[in-house]
Order: sequence, then C-alpha cells, then structure tokens
Amino acid sequence: MRKVSVLFLVSILLASFVFIGTSSSYIDSKVAASINQDEITLPILMYHNVLKSRKGKYIVTPNQLEQDFIALKENGFTTVFMSEVINWVDGKGQLPEKPIVLTFDDGHYNNMFYALPLAKKHGIKFMINPVTSFSKFTTDTGDHSNPNYSHITWEQMKQAHDSGHIEIGNHTHALHKFKPRFGIMQISSEDTKTYIETIKKDIEQAQDLIEKSGTPRPTTFAYPFGKFTKEGKQLLVKMGFRAILTCTEGTSTIKKGDATTLHHLKRYNRDGWESTGEVINKITR
Repeated sequence: MRKVSVLFLVSILLASFVFIGTSSSYIDSKVAASINQDEITLPILMYHNVLKSRKGKYIVTPNQLEQDFIALKENGFTTVFMSEVINWVDGKGQLPEKPIVLTFDDGHYNNMFYALPLAKKHGIKFMINPVTSFSKFTTDTGDHSNPNYSHITWEQMKQAHDSGHIEIGNHTHALHKFKPRFGIMQISSEDTKTYIETIKKDIEQAQDLIEKSGTPRPTTFAYPFGKFTKEGKQLLVKMGFRAILTCTEGTSTIKKGDATTLHHLKRYNRDGWESTGEVINKITR
C-alpha cells in the first residue's frame, strides 16, 4: 500500500513539472512574439503641471498621477523612453508587450517635485520637454524650486536625467508663445527662408543649452501647442530629431525599420477633470 502511495506521489510530481514546463514555454513564446513583431501601437500620455492646490485641463494632482501610475501597471502597460522606441525602430533593443510613453511638457519644477518620487516608487519612466527660456529665467533669477510656479534649472535638468527615470526632450527655446508667432508657425509677412532660419536658430539654442547642462542632446521634439508646418517638420528631421510629438489625440502605429512612423506621434492630453479610469479607457479602446 505504501509502495502504491509513493508511485502515485511521483506521478503527480512528474505531471506538475510537465505542466510548469509547458506553461513557461507558452509564456516565453508569448513574450518573444510580442518583442519580435514588426509593428506596434504606441499610446503616449501628455501631462503638464502637477499641483496639490488645484486641477484643470492641464493640471493633475499628485494623487491623480499616482493612481495613473498604478492603473497603467495593473492594465499591463510598461513605461518606456522615446529613445527606447527609436532604438527599436532601428532594430536595436527590445520593447515590452504593452509599451507606453509618458511626457510632461514645458519643464515645470513640480514634475520633479511630485512626479519623480512617485516614478521611483512605482518604477515609472517619463519624458520632460522643457521650454529652455523658462529654465534660463529660473536659473538666472535664482527663484527656483517652488512647485507652484518654478521651472527646472540646468542643474535640476541634469539631476532629472541622472535619476534614470527621466529623459529630456526639446520644446523650443522661446517659441512657446501665442504671438507674434504661434508656436513654430510661419508669420504671414515672413518669407520661407527667414522662417526656417528663425525657428532653426531657436531650436538649436535649446539643443545647445540642454546639452550644456550635462544632459544628452535631445532626439525628440514636441511642438508647442501642437502647431506645425510641413516646412517645420522637414527642418526638424533634417536637424536630426528622430521622434516628433504632436497634440493630436490618438494612438500611433510604429513600424520597425520605418523612421517616418516616428515623425508625427499622437498624444492624449491628460485632462485633470478626467478620472484615471477614463484615461485608461481612452488609451485602450
């Protein structure tokens, strides 16, 4: 009787090993299939301010942000840098099964004060696209490190990059204005040559200032207000920007080996009046 019991136990253990091995193979093949595919859908969320005092169309509270981070992970998303997406398009490196990019426009100091600690807590990566004239003003005046109104200084920009959780993009130096030029739009009285020279000078200035801070020269550009022109887009590509972020709502399709699929990336604005559940529904529908 004892011998029968031992044989029964051994058979159960062997069956368990077979099941575990089969399950592991299934999981590995599923991951491999995801990694090796030549086309992905990439949702990008666009944040701006993170403030405790209020919320709005371009403002979320720290609690809302943390709930977003938790919900993204619970729904299987993994945050990645735009540089990782660029590398994947170039055939270098791998991406997780459900990648997502989080961007914070304008370079508000509260992105570091509130968002960075939460990113460290939950293992999140995100991008800050600073307007470098704002950073220059904050640095030069010394009126910095106030989450209610400050922008990141050069030193804080370097600290952000060195954290391993933040990547820096370009959002122009001084073109984040409604007039006389609306973002990088061409002024009606301006000839095309002057237009290109003017915006190129501004964007290069931002590139140089970011690099001078000790942060890698950006390869991602975010249009101020989402406004763009055909000539402006061509210039950005010629300047070496690999990824270009718009404010057009939607999810982009990215193809391995096709760099042009990175030249008009859609983003969902994270409206502070929306719940985390509404945001998740928006990026998964």
